Amino acid sequence: IAIGSVAVAVFNLQPMYLGALADHLGFSAGQLGLIAGVEMAGSAIAGVAAIFWVRLWNWRRVALIALLTMVIGNIASAFVTDFVTLATIRFCTGLIGAGTAYALSVAALSDTRDVDKNFSITIVAMVSVAIVGFLVLPPYIAELGPQAVFWSLAFIATITLPMIRSLPTKSHKSLADETNHSKSGSTLVWLAVACQCVWYMGLGGVWAFVERLATDANIAAEGIGQALAIGLAVGLIGAFAAALLADRFGRIIPFTIAMLGQVAAVFLLVDLESISTLIIAICVYNTTWNFALPYLFAVAAVADTGGRLVVLMTTAQALGLTIGAMIAGTIVGRYGLEAMLYQGGILAIAALAIYIGLALRLPLKSAAAMPD
Repeated sequence: IAIGSVAVAVFNLQPMYLGALADHLGFSAGQLGLIAGVEMAGSAIAGVAAIFWVRLWNWRRVALIALLTMVIGNIASAFVTDFVTLATIRFCTGLIGAGTAYALSVAALSDTRDVDKNFSITIVAMVSVAIVGFLVLPPYIAELGPQAVFWSLAFIATITLPMIRSLPTKSHKSLADETNHSKSGSTLVWLAVACQCVWYMGLGGVWAFVERLATDANIAAEGIGQALAIGLAVGLIGAFAAALLADRFGRIIPFTIAMLGQVAAVFLLVDLESISTLIIAICVYNTTWNFALPYLFAVAAVADTGGRLVVLMTTAQALGLTIGAMIAGTIVGRYGLEAMLYQGGILAIAALAIYIGLALRLPLKSAAAMPD
């Protein structure tokens, strides 16, 4: 949980450090997009690469390399002002550092007994780190620029290093599990990966342009920032609820409620006129987002009897966000901002259809789950 929270912190805090790069180093919008893109690309590649090492390499050594890479990469980033150099460092940090650490975290969590609950707790931890960052860092960013964010990321990676000893050295899932269930299990995991990618294509579009939508509705920049911060905090309720409910009501009903909530939230934004509507919509969107994600990771973990392919869920997230934002940018240019809201709603329903088809073919509990 700690390693996963550190790994995604850079993405949760990305708006802050990208803004600092623009304000303090004068980077253009295109340069900011490229820096964000190459780091996400590095993480996506790391998820694919993890398929080949997650069952073979010592997890503690992998965690050590990943965390040290995040420490060194973020410290180096704090001293760089050249665009090409910084982009190169961020790609390597995403590939060897954050992306690898996140894949390892997902693999380790998928081995636990209460996967629904443990993924829910992880979401709570991830969002909590982001909230602390949004509350604490702004005055330091104003004074120090992007260094404040990079030093903070290096610090939290450093304090996580002693926790490596609590990791198992490798997955407990055996080769026999993978051999006996390889065909059906692989198919089901790929369905989970497809569901994640489709859903995040919708999320990526909405999240990339929600600030522009609010600005177009003549809501002040300060009010938009407050709405996003409130939505992030209230969104924790979704992760707490998923942790509390776990699989008590199965996995289909909670995910269905969450996706319908996502659709309701984006349609609230269609006729956006006031900050109160924006706050409500963002709160519903974040809450259902955080509520659904643990269930999707859980079905992927149960489906992946061999314990290797579940790491592709991290790649699906990165690809979905990137592709979704690109598609949204295209349709917004042609049809206006409301079009990306329909993109978010339609893809949420599509993800729900894939999820139901997957969940109906899985047992509620994983036979390979660890006793502790």
